[in-house]
Amino acid sequence: MKLTDLRGILQYVPQFREKTFVISLDGAVVTDENFANILTDIALMRSLNIRVVLVHGASAQIKALGEEQGIQPSNLDGAGVTDAATLKLALTASNRLTHEILEGLSANDLRAACTNAILAYPLGILDGVDHLLT
Repeated sequence: MKLTDLRGILQYVPQFREKTFVISLDGAVVTDENFANILTDIALMRSLNIRVVLVHGASAQIKALGEEQGIQPSNLDGAGVTDAATLKLALTASNRLTHEILEGLSANDLRAACTNAILAYPLGILDGVDHLLT
C-alpha cells in the first residue's frame, strides 16, 4: 500500500465512523486465496470504528456437499423450490461455512457472533406449484 492510498482512505473515515456496513459474500470467496485479504480489510474497518455485518451465500458449499453425499440439490440459486434433502444440505453447508468465517475473523482478533436462528414459513402452493420448504 502506498502512502497516497492511505491518505485517500483517511478522508472517508469521519464520514463512516460508527456506521454499519453490510457486506454480502458469495460462499465461494472463502476458498479463494484473497479471502485473507477480505478479513484484513474487515479488521481495518473495525479498527476505524466501522461496524460490519457479514451476510454470506453458500451455493458452492451446498453443491459440493450434495456431490459428496450423492444428492442433487433442487435449488441452488435461491429462486426455485427447495425440497427437504436440499434444505438439510443447505443448513449443514451454511453452518460449516459460518464456522469457517468465524474462525477467520477470530484469527484476525475480531469478535464475531452468529445468530444461529432460522425463521421460516411454508410458501404453500402458488400457481399450481407446491413450494415445499422454500
